[in-house]
Amino acid sequence: MVEKKYIAPNAITAANMLLGYLSITSSIRGNIEYAIWFIFLAMVCDGLDGKTARKLDAFSEFGKEFDSFSDAISFGIAPSILVYSILSMYPKFVSIVIPVAFIYALCGVMRLVKFNVITTASEEKDDFSGMPIPNGAASVISYLLICQALEKHFDYQFFNVEVFIAITVIAAILMVSTITFLTPDKVFRIPKKFMMPFVILVLVTLKYSMFIISFYYIIYNLFQYHLYRKELKHSSENIEEK
Repeated sequence: MVEKKYIAPNAITAANMLLGYLSITSSIRGNIEYAIWFIFLAMVCDGLDGKTARKLDAFSEFGKEFDSFSDAISFGIAPSILVYSILSMYPKFVSIVIPVAFIYALCGVMRLVKFNVITTASEEKDDFSGMPIPNGAASVISYLLICQALEKHFDYQFFNVEVFIAITVIAAILMVSTITFLTPDKVFRIPKKFMMPFVILVLVTLKYSMFIISFYYIIYNLFQYHLYRKELKHSSENIEEK
């Protein structure tokens, strides 16, 4: 018999998986906008299941594995199929459609496997080795969202297929890298009294803010890692001198 406290977080995780599945079917049908928003809603569920588990003290190895399998579909396979659908519209890139789309899916799944191997189900949230897969998906869909918004509201063609390919490949590489990515709460240190206005502002301007937030998160962590490596090198040089 499953304890009641585990039902809510696992139900939210199941919703995450369902939204990923719906994104895949939307991409196959050529409904790109729906595919993008289903991935975003899956991100919301991915954030809620963890918060719900912490609130109910409902952590388990089953829940961790279930969450990873759902993330593999929603943030690994779904964005990969989305990339495939978009690149298939450009005959010039027909030869690299499958490699680019597959490399993203492969790196995303490998990222989740590594996460499961080195972590245990607990309330504590540690920093990440490699970029978290939700931000990998966010970097892909946020670029598409801001391109759509700029074209619709300002008649400005911001989308560039080469840039889109680069974003996809770089996101894949960062996910399997050993670069330390801080947890979002350490990057976005927002006082509690400003949290609600911040969330409302992000939601109101989502088509623009998601792009800014996801890429700021990447740049911030790369800069922090560069400083850490520089400091480490400086310390080792000082030790050798002594």
